[in-house]
Amino acid sequence: AFTSRVLQVLLSDVKFGETVSYKRLAEMVGNPRAVRAVGGAMRRNPVPLLIPCHRVISSSGQSGPYMSGRGDHLKQWLLTHERQRGDG
Repeated sequence: AFTSRVLQVLLSDVKFGETVSYKRLAEMVGNPRAVRAVGGAMRRNPVPLLIPCHRVISSSGQSGPYMSGRGDHLKQWLLTHERQRGDG
């Protein structure tokens, strides 16, 4: 239930070209102390290109791991692509 709620809020509230921190996303789902659980929800995302977990970054602005670290280059590409498309 928590994972579904996190993914639903991410999909509906974080728009194309935007990012959100794990902490802020936890706050958005009503549980500001659930930062690590939000990370777990991102790892369990069954459709990462449809539910854009690449938009979730650390509070420091670092991108954080994507696809257990194997897709970090893809996360950076997706974020850059969305920012460029959002400006035009």
